[in-house]
Amino acid sequence: MTRSIEAPYEPPVYSAGNRPKTTLAFGLSTKVIAYAGGFFALAFAVLMFLDVVAGFALMGLGALVLTPLVFAPNGRTLYETGQLRMQFFWRKHVERSTEYHAGPHSRIPGGRYQLPGLLSRTAAYVGIDRHGNEFGMIHNPDKSQYTVVFDALPGGDEAIPQNEKDLYTADWGVYLSDLGLPGDIVGAVVVVENIPATGLRLARRAEHELVPSAPPLAAEFIRQSSVRMPSGKHRIMARLAITFKATTRERAKDPDEMATELGRRLPDLYESLASAGIDSQPMTAAEITATACRSYNPSTENDFEELDIAGLDHGIDWEDAGPGRAKDEWDHYTHDGGVSVVWEMAAPPESVFTDTVLKPLLQPHDDLFRKRLTLIYRPYSAGDAAKKVDKQHRDALHAINSRGDKIISAGSQKRHDIADQARREMTAGAGFERYSALLTITVGHKNEIGNAAAVTESLAARARLRLRRAYGFQDAAFAAGLGLGVLLPDQITTSVLLRRS
Repeated sequence: MTRSIEAPYEPPVYSAGNRPKTTLAFGLSTKVIAYAGGFFALAFAVLMFLDVVAGFALMGLGALVLTPLVFAPNGRTLYETGQLRMQFFWRKHVERSTEYHAGPHSRIPGGRYQLPGLLSRTAAYVGIDRHGNEFGMIHNPDKSQYTVVFDALPGGDEAIPQNEKDLYTADWGVYLSDLGLPGDIVGAVVVVENIPATGLRLARRAEHELVPSAPPLAAEFIRQSSVRMPSGKHRIMARLAITFKATTRERAKDPDEMATELGRRLPDLYESLASAGIDSQPMTAAEITATACRSYNPSTENDFEELDIAGLDHGIDWEDAGPGRAKDEWDHYTHDGGVSVVWEMAAPPESVFTDTVLKPLLQPHDDLFRKRLTLIYRPYSAGDAAKKVDKQHRDALHAINSRGDKIISAGSQKRHDIADQARREMTAGAGFERYSALLTITVGHKNEIGNAAAVTESLAARARLRLRRAYGFQDAAFAAGLGLGVLLPDQITTSVLLRRS
């Protein structure tokens, strides 16, 4: 009798991809080489035809001017950082636009509590999909974009075999790649947030399950337990927001036209998530409004939950979902009884990782009562994706050959390997998209930021993410982290001439 010994299962590992970078020579970007070439040509002409000293002085000036463009700590050149500081100084001291006041005693028309900043120009509409489900739709007229939000119930950490988790991960990748096929989806934003649990749902459920004949002592025990058990616990919520670009003039100007189009397409989008282990349904306009309102005013969380449990409408319009007071500071954002700090992803994990790499940031933490992790995906269309992958592969090869070293650096080799893997995966049918991440924490007072920031950065290190605080645009980053249609790449204000690439 023979026995077959089954090899231990090894979960697959994944790669974070490369940040797009064009390398021309000496490991420097094309932009830096072009600027240096212009300076050198001008300096050489001065040296040859006018004055030798002036020519060498111009070369030195060129090197001095280009140095801040070469060094890019945390992904931003020194020029970009300086421009951000100047823009924030202008906003705070000249325009005085870093403070926001809403309500009856403000300058807002009608005395309403309008959403601040990048969300101020948006409007919410109601649509019906082909299955008869109501969905909310956020219209951004400045960008001709429409955003729908799905309430998601991911599987979590229950006892699922690892091979099934791998299939879920693969199907999620297929879902993301399919988003690039229509050509009008500009962003998909995944939001997973932890907020304090109120215990109202459990108490309501316990009261509903109690029968009149239950012993008084047992009934009282159930009632008290339903209130005490959630104390200090967290509630985890997840949602997926998909942003569409209007492709016709009629849809850009008339939300009803876009609602008809989305009503036809949405069921396929939220039903396809089931293959990735995610149960989802479209959020109504009222639910989206409640999400925005409780995010800017955390004290309303209990009120919204009580109304939701009772099946009552909260009666708040999108035009009144904003805070009464808000103030944008260089390194934090204050809003209606809460102080938030937002980090952005400076770099993805350096090496390969498993599907649980983000678990430290996703799971609740006792020192962070309100935490929100936002993953932003921006898919390429099929044609653009192939061009981008080929270009990254050529740039990676050029980066290896341009140094002229006999020994290839580890960074260049890694960049080439990842680009080559992306080409092979695309040949096999995979998609290609850009991605980034935002991490938001909200505390009750400014004095709590120090401890919360230390805990957050420790969790990010465990997740192998390199984060940087969103200095100078905390309000915009906060709005983008909500997953309500704000995509930061569409809002860049720094000059293209000063960026790293």
